[in-house]
Amino acid sequence: MIELFIEEDQYRRIALKESGQLIECIYEKLNAKVQTGDLFLGVIKKKVKGLQSIFVDIGASKNAFLYVHHVNTWQDYKEGQSILVEVVKEEEGTKGAKVTEKISLGGKYVVLFPGRGFGYSKKMTKERFLTEKGNFTPLEGYRVLFREASLFAEKEEILAEIALLEETFQQVYKKAETGLGPKKLHGQGSNVERILRDYFSNIQMIYVSHEKIREQLQLDYGLPSLVHGEGRSLFDFYGIEEELLSLLKRRVPLKDGGNLVLEETEAMVVVDVNSAKHKGNKIEESLALSVNLQAVKEIARQLRLRNLSGIVVIDFIDLKKSNEKEILEKAVQEAFAKDPLFGKSYPLTELNLLQLTRKKKGPSIYQYLEEPCQCGTLKGKRLHFDYLMKLLKNELLKKVDQVELLDYHIVIHEAYQGRLREEPETFLRIIGAEDKRIYLEFAKMPMDFMVEPLVFKNQLEELKKHLVTF
Repeated sequence: MIELFIEEDQYRRIALKESGQLIECIYEKLNAKVQTGDLFLGVIKKKVKGLQSIFVDIGASKNAFLYVHHVNTWQDYKEGQSILVEVVKEEEGTKGAKVTEKISLGGKYVVLFPGRGFGYSKKMTKERFLTEKGNFTPLEGYRVLFREASLFAEKEEILAEIALLEETFQQVYKKAETGLGPKKLHGQGSNVERILRDYFSNIQMIYVSHEKIREQLQLDYGLPSLVHGEGRSLFDFYGIEEELLSLLKRRVPLKDGGNLVLEETEAMVVVDVNSAKHKGNKIEESLALSVNLQAVKEIARQLRLRNLSGIVVIDFIDLKKSNEKEILEKAVQEAFAKDPLFGKSYPLTELNLLQLTRKKKGPSIYQYLEEPCQCGTLKGKRLHFDYLMKLLKNELLKKVDQVELLDYHIVIHEAYQGRLREEPETFLRIIGAEDKRIYLEFAKMPMDFMVEPLVFKNQLEELKKHLVTF
């Protein structure tokens, strides 16, 4: 059973729970100019042969990056030339978007590529599809990839979607031929569409934060949803916010006493598996396999939740027997089978290191939860300012003994002081405290913030100098 949660304020957050456990959380900007899957007519700005790379202007704040796989076609690219590309990775930090010339258009049942023939989702077999749906006539100039959802559709629905995608492709080509770049030719829309395509047959319930989202889901997909009421935010009410905050911890406990340590570097993601105080009376070798197998499932979940991608190296607890290594390698394949971004895993090395790849789709969740912090002489991380404001708002929306209090003492780490002192009216509006009295202090402390309701007159008297006024 899968539950889908959609919350919107300054950006959209989408969460998936399977059997009550959070398995994925996606952040996306509302009305973003460039998103993964968008098709652009770009203009080549610069060629860097040593990197086999081309920088393409797609109308974004930074030029996009295109890697040229075939060196023998290098001379075919000219600066100032128009080029049709698809965004495979959005802008992040100082880096522009990453694009590819291998464009595609996806629907609910199929994905269409320039090429020929047919392909089938990893979630189903070719034999099953052909048995249930029969043969399809090849579409000239295109390769058709059938999604798992096609198994549950009528053949006429699949053919209608193929025809629609082909028509869209023709429109894209026409715009590319007659237009001048940089120019967006086609937008993929929200991740909600992708999730509904991938999980539509398994979604049991959809919860949304606003009525307009419910109406849109009903209009576009004919899907019912439950609108969250007033008060605490949707994510806070259903415990998702608390789980997201736990992702700030790089150490993740395992069920029976072991733990994982996850670190993201510039080059790769490194995961260390530790036995710690693992419980049990098994012999040492069996104990090591047991911890490793438990770790595999949690690693697959954590990488997906945190949206960590690229090269992932896992340092497992040492295994001596070859059959145990085979068991572990098989467990990795099974654990990542449901991850749509999983690429490939490689055999364990003699040092019990396992390497796997995970495709990049958007930034890691840390970009939304954290920001760099220069605290004294130390460099570290702190809560992202926007996320801090969201958490403060959640705290103020909570009730105390079913009575809404008007006076609150808020203590915030001094690192945020500069941004909050300047516009107190804006601060109160963002945290939803226009109708409350906020006593605001800044301090050097271990946590980023603290909120305390004030119920006694002597508290108000002691803190009156910190009352926010404008």
